[in-house]
Amino acid sequence: MSPEPAAKRASSGGGHAVAFAGDRLSDLPDGLLHAVMSFLPAPQVVRTSVLSRRWRDLWRSTPCISIEERDFEITTGSGAGGDLDERQERWRKFEDFTTNLLLFHNNVASLDKFRLYAGTGRACALRLRDLDRWVRRGIKYRPQVIEIIISLRPRIQFPHMGASSCRLKRLHLNGFYLDNQFAELLCFGCPVLEDLVLRSCDNGFQEIKSSTLKKLVVDSCGNLSGDPVVIVAPHVAYLQLGISYGCYSNGVSIYETASLVKASIHLLCLGEAFNLKHQQRLLGNLCNVPNLQLSGFHAMAMLVEESIKFPIFANLQTLSLEQCLLDKCELDTKLDALGSFVQNAPCLEKLTLQCCMFPVESEKEGQLVRKNIILQRHDQNTFLCPKLKVIEVVYEEDHDHQLVELSWGIGRRLPNANIVLNNYFVD
Repeated sequence: MSPEPAAKRASSGGGHAVAFAGDRLSDLPDGLLHAVMSFLPAPQVVRTSVLSRRWRDLWRSTPCISIEERDFEITTGSGAGGDLDERQERWRKFEDFTTNLLLFHNNVASLDKFRLYAGTGRACALRLRDLDRWVRRGIKYRPQVIEIIISLRPRIQFPHMGASSCRLKRLHLNGFYLDNQFAELLCFGCPVLEDLVLRSCDNGFQEIKSSTLKKLVVDSCGNLSGDPVVIVAPHVAYLQLGISYGCYSNGVSIYETASLVKASIHLLCLGEAFNLKHQQRLLGNLCNVPNLQLSGFHAMAMLVEESIKFPIFANLQTLSLEQCLLDKCELDTKLDALGSFVQNAPCLEKLTLQCCMFPVESEKEGQLVRKNIILQRHDQNTFLCPKLKVIEVVYEEDHDHQLVELSWGIGRRLPNANIVLNNYFVD
């Protein structure tokens, strides 16, 4: 049977059903339509304006502005002339679209989120100026959530927010220069801020102080001031620090940690340029945390006899060490350091060691490999940790019987715990 003509279908009951469905969609309240639009990329949100008169201006009042460079398929690389011209044309479209979207958006008083991801295209003075203007314009909408990722050098300075920070609950920044006024903003200008994430920023301040923060992440940031960094956040429940090589060379101090539930401290420099004194101070500041993840710490920072005031970790239940205890000292010394640390954590239930004790070195040509291993039977120091039941050893490869030697040493010093061996590459 041939299909009915379009005019006849439109006048039939099925046509009325389609029209009715369209009317039902248009009759939805603005709040529900905005909620649907918040899941769409910004270009698609603007394109909804052509659907009907009902949708023409909805994009102007959406509570979420989300602009990502990847939506315009801008890629990096030198490329041939045609490819370069195409990228430049896409970048021009991205510039025009972002400028117009932020200029004509009119939800000034109640913006929920402002997201801007940019920084993989060409870098020039005009672009820096544009990025700065976009950031300032987005902040003027007084959003509750700000997420801005910019992968670009030189850094642009994060603007002073003024009254625009009064509603701010979450602030995620990547690739900014942050000055002392930013520190003042955190302390005095953000009365409801709970979530702060700073990644790959150049920090020109030496204090993070906030009475409202519950989550704090400072990862791979430069410390331009050169002074010791102080963190005072009495209500933070989750703390993550990633310390790069040459940064925070004068140390980091954390105060008022009673609310801290989990802390993750990564010495990305594997302890280089962050001396034992600073490592010990960080450990002492975290003695109240129940869940602790450490990366890059040295054995000497954990050895009780090296520090008379080594703290008691009275609440510690889970301890995860990754690429720790890689000092150039004997395995017995490293095991003693681990044992003394664990003994100072009377409530510890699980200990995880990932790629610890033995630095992973590529095999050199002509290197001698041990055909056998002798496990010494003489008495070693035994450490008591009454609640420790599981020690998980995560390894990549067993170089030269090191895994056997490590397991034997752990078992001698912490005899009451089960040792579980897991290969990093096997699920």
